[in-house]
Amino acid sequence: MGTRKITRLVVLAVIVLAVGWTFYTAYFKDKTTVQVGKTVPDFVAQQVGGGKVQLSQLKGKAVVLNFWGTYCPPCREEMADLNKASKEFANKDVIILAINVGESEIPVQSFARQYKLDALPLLMDPSRDITRKYQIGEMPSTFFVKADGTLYKHIVGGPMSYKTIQDNMQQIAP
Repeated sequence: MGTRKITRLVVLAVIVLAVGWTFYTAYFKDKTTVQVGKTVPDFVAQQVGGGKVQLSQLKGKAVVLNFWGTYCPPCREEMADLNKASKEFANKDVIILAINVGESEIPVQSFARQYKLDALPLLMDPSRDITRKYQIGEMPSTFFVKADGTLYKHIVGGPMSYKTIQDNMQQIAP
């Protein structure tokens, strides 16, 4: 095959893929997103060390959902501040749930010991079902949820400063 034919085939393939992707996103892709002011999706997750947590059972309390991984440098950087904020807001009906994305419990337990995470509930999402519900791409990804179950703010990326965490937790405190 000549160079021109290969080039034409490559260009044609790119065009077909682009049109296909556009068609897919316009007609088939799930359009439900977690939006400010809307109720966030419910879930049940296994807690490190045992027990399960269901988000809807926490209604009446404000909740911070932090999606993270031990393999994520900005996630590691903000964990100490999240743990500190969890202690500070423990009596103010604001709970932080740190949801690990895609890992097993062993590395998460090791991480918790290494970083002395003694106040931060660590939840597991090994199958990434919760991660898909919340459409997580970049991590860390943090959702500040008001006591009525609606989203106040979503922060993507990090690490968040302690002041950012604290200010947003004060905004959602009941």
